[in-house]
Formats: sequence, structure tokens, C-alpha cells
Amino acid sequence: MQIHSINIRKKHWLFFHLFLGFICILILLCVLFAFLKQGKETGIFVVITETNKFNIYQQVYIPQVGNNLNDFTKQFVTIIDEKFHLTKEGQLHPFNGGFITNCTEPICEGPLAPIYCSGPIISSAWYFGVQHQCPGTKLLFEPDKIVKNFKKIVRGQIVKKGDFMQFCEENFINIDYLKPANLTDWQPNPSTFEQITDQKWKKFALSLHQIWPSLTREFIDDVKLKQLFYPVLSVPNRFLVPGGFFKVFFYWDTYWILKGLYFSNLIETAYGVLKNFAHLLNYHGFIPNSGNIQLSRRSQPPFFTQMIADYFTITNNKTFLKEFLPLIEKELNWWKQNRSIELNIKGNNYLMFQYKTLTNCPRSENFLEDYQLGIQSGQPQFFWASTASACESGLDFSTRWYNWKNISINKDNNSNKMSRIKISTNKILPLDLNVFMALNYFLMANFSKIIGQNKKSIYYKEIGQNLTNSINKILYDENTGVWYDFDLDEKMLRKKFYPSNIYPLLLLLDNEEKKKKENICEKVINYLYKSGAIEFKGGIPSSLEHNSTEQWDFPNGWAPQQHLFVISLQKCEQNEKAVSIIKRVVNGFLSTTFNGFFNPRKGKPAQMWEKYDVRYGDGRSGFGGEYPPQSGFGWTNGVVFEFIRMFYTNTTKF
Repeated sequence: MQIHSINIRKKHWLFFHLFLGFICILILLCVLFAFLKQGKETGIFVVITETNKFNIYQQVYIPQVGNNLNDFTKQFVTIIDEKFHLTKEGQLHPFNGGFITNCTEPICEGPLAPIYCSGPIISSAWYFGVQHQCPGTKLLFEPDKIVKNFKKIVRGQIVKKGDFMQFCEENFINIDYLKPANLTDWQPNPSTFEQITDQKWKKFALSLHQIWPSLTREFIDDVKLKQLFYPVLSVPNRFLVPGGFFKVFFYWDTYWILKGLYFSNLIETAYGVLKNFAHLLNYHGFIPNSGNIQLSRRSQPPFFTQMIADYFTITNNKTFLKEFLPLIEKELNWWKQNRSIELNIKGNNYLMFQYKTLTNCPRSENFLEDYQLGIQSGQPQFFWASTASACESGLDFSTRWYNWKNISINKDNNSNKMSRIKISTNKILPLDLNVFMALNYFLMANFSKIIGQNKKSIYYKEIGQNLTNSINKILYDENTGVWYDFDLDEKMLRKKFYPSNIYPLLLLLDNEEKKKKENICEKVINYLYKSGAIEFKGGIPSSLEHNSTEQWDFPNGWAPQQHLFVISLQKCEQNEKAVSIIKRVVNGFLSTTFNGFFNPRKGKPAQMWEKYDVRYGDGRSGFGGEYPPQSGFGWTNGVVFEFIRMFYTNTTKF
């Protein structure tokens, strides 16, 4: 009887524990369901495939942790390690380092591509968190041998962190492939500065002039001897770098750097820089984004022709013009062959231009974020292609390149900002690029005429005029009186403010019919006042999009846009309101750069910044984007020099 009683109590306890277990499982399922429901809005799926095959054998869900990329990286590594029991060994599935992109066009080509641009080496480096150390800046063996060496550490479809680190140590070294270069034509007091009438701006110019030597670089001799052992595009002469962590030359930065060099009377150095670009055109067929191999399959806004125009204006050297004319033509042909698009609007065909790189893989310079956002977008290859195209535009990044339809808002951490997963650069016809190309065609026509090639002059003038007509036909809005980008899917204008909205003024001819020109200018000026874009203390903002954390959006203002905006509005300088706007923008930008350099806010360094917060005139840097604000800064210095030359010398004024 006593034994029976004990058995009954045991049964009661058994039922109680079973019931309690059921309740616990139910609670866990509810929590898991809620977690997954939320996670579907903020997480990603990582597809792991079988080595050397594209057979999916597991799909791992990873919830995003806030907006912090480091948090996401930790979450990624933790979950992948737990799924595949890699924590103890630090192992990694080798195919693309666990990041399966299935893209077809890597960000660079040639023997260095599988090391620095795509594939398991670069993605393994990101996975193990050593992307800044490996691959190194110099190869110890030829590229194909290094690829073979990597395959040797893949054992049973797994890469161990220890093996990968040893592979890095045995196959690469990190050395500085650049060295400071002497500015042999630099003088402490250029004669050109004697023209400056305002002592404040003369002081500024002399101080900035002292910076040029610190921004001058050249490749070490070993780079020129062993090109395939370095991830760079070698050039023969010294060059100027932007500054900060931008340690090599960049294409469109150089246009404004050269303007500064001209005013600093560094003509010999400027010629060498132009010869560098000639070398790139001869060797690659176009001018790449930068001297980094990872950026070599995309270009930047085509300013080479205008660089040549500036040099010729200063030197009037026709021999120089004859030397460079075939190179200008080569670049124009590259853009036509690789970046043109034929539009059919209401039965009429128009040949125009867009930024559209061939690559559709994540950028190796920001692989993890590109990968994450690409997967989240649902169209990874299109996302990666549009991301690279935005970089080619020079405006990386801006909501200007977003698909505004069904725009995604990132509400993590209580923020309310647009998410870049909607980037759609490849479906946008950019206004500014078409203006730049039209200007280039007109300049080419003029150069051809100067050296006696009249047939070629007529040919290029006609192309320039046709493109100008297309810009005015497709991109002009009669109601607002300005021009806009064009949505290729929706077949409509993208009507938001950007400084480029007035760049087509650059195409107005000096002999334009007076009444017509006055009417165009009046509409532009009215638009600018209504937009509110000219109300800021430090210059013109990159956009008026407040709902963005991208660096080419409000409240940031960049030197190139200040300059292009001002020279565009100069076409309307017969209008007093236009002159007033020009004064406000020029003096606002000069003042904020001066204050940031000579009178920085308390606790802030005295610097020339790459971008500024235009809401203020106290020199504070801009913010947002993929990296902290950089200083130096090549094109900012160049625009300051150019504004002083344009408005504060004894031969120029407002």
C-alpha cells in the first residue's frame, strides 16, 4: 500500500513535469515566432553552397543587429560558427569564404582579380576580420602561384583561421608602395598670388600653398619594375592625392587639384599629372576611378577634356594640344561605346549617357556591407551593379540614386532614414554626366578647329549640339524652369533639388538670343529662391533630402558642387539676382573653409575638409556615409584657389 502510494506520487510528478515542459516549449515557440517575424524585416539569409558546385545545401538566417556593421559582423560570425560548429577551430567553408555572391562580373580584371577583387581569398579575409591586413600591399609570388597556395589550405571543404593567417604571412607583405615626391617647381611665394587684392584671402592662399608638398606622391621604383606584384595602376610621374586615407590619385578630384596647381604656378607638375592620365588612357583605354586595382573597372565623371582645356588656356601651347587631342578622342569614344544609351521617346531616338559599370559583384573595399545590403535588397546583382555605378558618378552615396518608389525606411535604433537597399543608379539617366559630355564634345570641336582639323571640328560640334538638344528635350521641366535626372523605368523626371539641376546653363552659348537667355535665367533664379537651397551659410547643399545619412545629401556641401554651381550661374551674370547668389555661395564657402582652417571650433582640429556642413559657417566638417570625414584636402584646396582667382584678384571680380 505504501509502495503504491509512492508510485502514484511519482506519476503526479511526471505529469506535472510534462505539463511544465509543454508550457515552456509553447512559450519558446511564441518567442521564436515573434523573433522570426521581426527578423524577416531586418535580417538576411546567407546561402552556403558546396565547394566548386552551386548546389545549395544549407540556408542560414541571420537577424540584423541595429545599424552597426561591427555588431552585424559579430552576429554573422557567431551564428555561422554555431551552425557549423566552427567556434573552436575557427574554420570556414572555403567557397567565397561563406559569402556566396553568384555574381558574374568582378570589380577588376586580370591576374590580380582573384586575389584582391573577388573570390575566396578576399571574402575569407573579411570573414576572419583581417581585410585591412590581408591580402597585403605586395605579393611575394606571382598571382597564379598565390591562388594555388590558397587552394592548398582548403582541407575537406574547410579553411581554418590559423591556416589562413599563415597563408597571408607567407604570400604577402605590407609595404608602402608610394613615397613622398619633390615638387621641383614649387616656390614659397608664387608670383600669381601678387594679383590677390584681399589680404585675408591672400593669407589663405599662401597657407594652402604650403600643403601641396605634403599631398605629393609617386610610386616606388619596384612598382614600375614588378607591376603584377602590386594592387595598383602605376603611372610614371608624381601626382597629388586628395588626403586622409585617400593615398593615391583619383580621377575627378584631379580636375580641381589642377586648378589649384595652376594658380600656385605649378605648371610643370600639372603637365606631369596630365601625362599620367595619358598613360592610363594608352594602357587601359580609359581613365579609371583611381590608382587602386579594386577601383579599376569603373571610371569617374569625365573631366579629362576640361583639364586639357585649362592647361591650354594657361599655356596656349598648340604642340601640347596636338599631342593630347588623340587621347581626348580616345576617352570620348570609350564613353560612347561603354556608357551610352539610346532612348526612344514618343517615336524619337536620343543618344545619351549614363553611369553603368559592368561589374555586378560586391566592392572589395566594403565587401561585408555590400553583401548584406545586396541580399536584403532581393536583387543582389542589380544592387551591386548600381552601387558600383554610383561610385563611378563620384557621388557615393546619395539618395539621388535611390528608387523613390516604395522607398525603404530603416527604423533600427529609432532612426527614420532611407536605406540604400533601394539604390537604382543603373535605371537613372544622370543630368550632369550628359552636360559634361556635351561640354567635352564642344571643346573637342574647338580644339580640332584650332589645329586645322575642320571636318573633325564640324563632326564633334554636331554631336555636342545633338546631345544639348536631347538634354533640353528630355531633361528640362518647363514648369520649374530647371533640368532633372530621368527615371528610365518610369519614363519621367526625378524632380528633386540637386546642384546639378542648373548645370545645363553651362551649355548656353555666349551669342544666345538675348531674350531667350534672360527668360531661361529668370526661371532658374526663381527656382533657386523657391527651393531654399541658397539660404545656407556655408554654401550649397548636395541635396535637400533630410531623411538620409548618405554623405552626398543634406546638410553636406562639397567643393566640386560649389564650383560647378557657381560657373553655371555665371552664365546668367547679367541678372543682378544671379550675381547676388554667386556672391553668397562663394563667400559662404570661402568663409567656412577659412574658419575651419584658422578658427576651428573648440576641441576640433584645424583642417581643410573634404565636405562641410553648410548649415553653419564655422568650418565644421560634413558627416555621414561609409567613413569618417577626411582632411587634406585636394579638391577643397583647389576650389578655394579657383574662387580667389575668379573673384578676388586685380583682374577679376564679382
